[in-house]
Formats: sequence, C-alpha cells, structure tokens
Amino acid sequence: MKRKTLTSILSICLILSACNLPNTQGPSSSALSTSAAQTVQAALSPQATQALATSTVGVTATPTPCEDSGKYTAWLRDDVVYDVNEVNKLIAPGKVFTMVWTLQNTGKCTWTSGYQMHFDSGEPITQAESFPIMPAGTLIPPGGTVNVRIPMSAPDKAGTYETVFRLESDSGEGVIFLGVTTKVGTASQALAAPGDLRYTYDCTSGSVNISLNWIDKAIDEDGYRIYRDGTKLTDVAAGSTTYNDIAPTSGKYDYTVAAFNASGEAPTRVRVNTENCQ
Repeated sequence: MKRKTLTSILSICLILSACNLPNTQGPSSSALSTSAAQTVQAALSPQATQALATSTVGVTATPTPCEDSGKYTAWLRDDVVYDVNEVNKLIAPGKVFTMVWTLQNTGKCTWTSGYQMHFDSGEPITQAESFPIMPAGTLIPPGGTVNVRIPMSAPDKAGTYETVFRLESDSGEGVIFLGVTTKVGTASQALAAPGDLRYTYDCTSGSVNISLNWIDKAIDEDGYRIYRDGTKLTDVAAGSTTYNDIAPTSGKYDYTVAAFNASGEAPTRVRVNTENCQ
C-alpha cells in the first residue's frame, strides 16, 4: 500500500517537472502559426510594401507616356494671314521674311523649353535647323498656347518650293508637322506664256481628235484657258501641260492656250491643220 502510494506521488512529480523542462524541439505549432500570420500581415501593410520597394535593387518603374498633340490656331507670314492668297503670292528671290505660328497644346503633356521646332524635309529656307519655341524654364500646360517666330529667306531661283517643319518634344517625338510653300519669282515671270505649244491629231476613230501640248512656264497662274478660233472651250488647272479636243470636222483651226490669273492672260497660239482627215 505504501509502495503504490509512493509510486503515484513520484509519477505526479515527474509530470509536473516535465512542464518546466526546456523545450529542445523548437517552437510549438501554435507559435509558428502566430509568426506566419504576423509576417503576412506585415507584407500586406503599406509600410512594409514601401520598405520592400525601397530596398529592391535594380528594379526601375517605367512611367506611362502621356498623350502629346498640338495644332496651330494662327499662321502669319510677315504679319499677313498665311491663307491661299498669301501662299500664292510671289516672293522676290532671296527675300527675307518671318513665319509666325500660334501653337496650342491639345494633348495631355506639359510642353517644356525642351520642345523645339526643327527643319524636317524639303527645301532649306532657314539658316539653322533647330529653333527653341520658348525661353528656358517656360511651361505650356494642356490647352495653353505659344507664339513661334522663325526668320526665313526665299531661294535665289524662281520656282515653287516646299519645306516641312516639325515641332519635336523633349523626348524626340514629332508633335506637329507644318508645310510651308514658297513661290519665288517676279510679276513678269508670273504670267509667262505657255512655251513650245504643239499639236498632234488623229482621225482613225472617225472623229478629229486634236491633242495640244505645251511647257508650263508660268509661276503664279490660276490655270490655263483653251480657245478654238477665238471661242473659249474650257479652263484647265494650274500646272497643266496638255489638252485634248474633238474638232467639229476636218480642216484648219486656230488654237490658243493662255495662262491666266487675276491680272490677265498670257497667250500662245498655234494653227492646226487636219485637212488630211477623211
């Protein structure tokens, strides 16, 4: 009886002693679960996310490009509106003039002083190829406007010249493309008569088909007028060099081809003989 009681007491003591023994097998499953939950919570917190982004090496966020666009709201040459009439006006060879654009920012990007106007293609009519459009430190927000003034000079030889300029962003992207037409010449050259007016004819189809051909020597013409025996047949477009007519019958006809504009006509004539047509 005493031995059984002693054994029971010893067993109870051993059990109680085991509760105070150090744990040599690592953290309990409950402790691990609590630690894992705290780690997940920290990873999802804004502070932890910011710390992770700050400590990440070699990872750079790529900004989303804004939408860049623009248009001109006014266009002047030597303070005159650059409309159709001004485009067709002759400029003396070598004359210096100033082109002025009022450009509006119609995109979502803010224009900086890094935006510049550049010569793009065509006939060079400026001394430089790049031009700042605003002073350093200036900003043009969406909806804002800026005036761009560029001095230019007409080529030395008579003719019609096309030049393209582009507004380029500070990242090198083209925003606006502007085409300039420069017509160079004098009043006497403007209405030069058609050159080397000739004709051919053909009557194999049963009709008398007459083809007129000439050299376009005029610069500022609005078009060419075609006459047969003094009667106007039609007008053809500026720059034309040919016209086909059907004569009433075989015979002789006087054809006139005249360059014309608001100042008058510059004609050339040719006598057409189609008497061989049967």
